[in-house]
Amino acid sequence: MNRKAIVVAVIIAVMSAAGVAGSAENSTNASYFEGVWGGTWDMGQEGQAVTITIGEKNEKGAHKTTYDYGWFKTGTGGSSPPGSFVTYGREGDGVFSFSWSKEGAKRTVTLQKYKENEVKAKYDIEGSLGSYQKPYYSAILKRK
Repeated sequence: MNRKAIVVAVIIAVMSAAGVAGSAENSTNASYFEGVWGGTWDMGQEGQAVTITIGEKNEKGAHKTTYDYGWFKTGTGGSSPPGSFVTYGREGDGVFSFSWSKEGAKRTVTLQKYKENEVKAKYDIEGSLGSYQKPYYSAILKRK
């Protein structure tokens, strides 16, 4: 009876190890971009703090993405309050990107691997721009 118990225990141990190895393999399929990235957009004298949280890929191939931004001074001397929103982004050709529309202009953020735990980020604005706006801003974001 003890031998049967030992054999069963060995089989369970082998199956458990295989299950752990299988889940470890799945984790290597995770996107480099998944996680939390933070930094500051280069917007002149004062930048704008930004945090981008990228979730796992869903069944449609998109990643739930939360974009948090801090206070910043506008080109006209006013200020814009912080905010946050959720959108979905996609990865392809070594970059991750997501977009949204605001005030009649499409905005797109693109992340490209730069160094280990750092990405080059670009914030493009398409459409009508205010006299104080540039068509794009850049930053190096670090993994948090």
